[in-house]
Amino acid sequence: MLKKQIESWVISDIGLTEFDHWDPVLKFATRLSIRISMIATVMVAGILMVLNAFDILLNPLARDLAIGCSIAFFVSFTLTMLSSMYMGYAVIHLARTRLEFQQMSRTDMLSGLLNRRAFIEDLSHVERGHLLILDIDRFKQINDRYGHLAGDDVIVAVAATLREIAGSPHLVARIGGEEFAILFRDTDSAEVHALAEKLRRTIAGRTIESSHQTIAVTVSGGLADITPLRDFSAVYAAADRALYVAKSSGRNRLIHERELVRTPHADSTILDIADAAISAA
Repeated sequence: MLKKQIESWVISDIGLTEFDHWDPVLKFATRLSIRISMIATVMVAGILMVLNAFDILLNPLARDLAIGCSIAFFVSFTLTMLSSMYMGYAVIHLARTRLEFQQMSRTDMLSGLLNRRAFIEDLSHVERGHLLILDIDRFKQINDRYGHLAGDDVIVAVAATLREIAGSPHLVARIGGEEFAILFRDTDSAEVHALAEKLRRTIAGRTIESSHQTIAVTVSGGLADITPLRDFSAVYAAADRALYVAKSSGRNRLIHERELVRTPHADSTILDIADAAISAA
């Protein structure tokens, strides 16, 4: 019973302390050191009183209590403080390392954007929004003509433009080699379409300098709506289908999934183009 009470009194606030910087570590170490020192002082005082009862002490009890308790408090406080500070430093280091690892595991190393896994994970928690999939047009030709290092520069430049224009609260990710995805949140369809067109025009209007070469690129995109009744696979498939239509219709354009809906009076529809493009891919 006494053991549990002592443990509860000594470490009751450990779980409530966030060791993310030095201030809470210092406060916790000080509190713990004082509590441990008080326990050590009481224990030494008790031992000295028992020894005095058996007439073992060589000096008067009051003198030995003063000396013994002072030494016990100072030594226990110092040792506990040092060990607590060291433990706090280790916890802070581990917490920061873990945070860096989590960020690295969610980040595409080349572009600095979210990677595919992190994007899908975040998207799975969204019930309403819009998904835009963008693909750099003729990226293989860029690699073949200018080299793979230039291709990397193109990806970095496009990623920077996407981050610049479609920042928070939207999510931007690189989900494939030259393929990007944007989750638009808290934005209506008209605003999303306008923002997506701004992205396309901005990328097409900028040139990329790489190894003393000037490269012009365009992107094609497919838009799909996120609703509570559709899972990620359905939304992604719709956006991907729209992207293929944009590619097969001449590139450097955006297609919304609503443009793929078959109309009863149309002899041939854009849906047929999408089916053919997907089959050929």
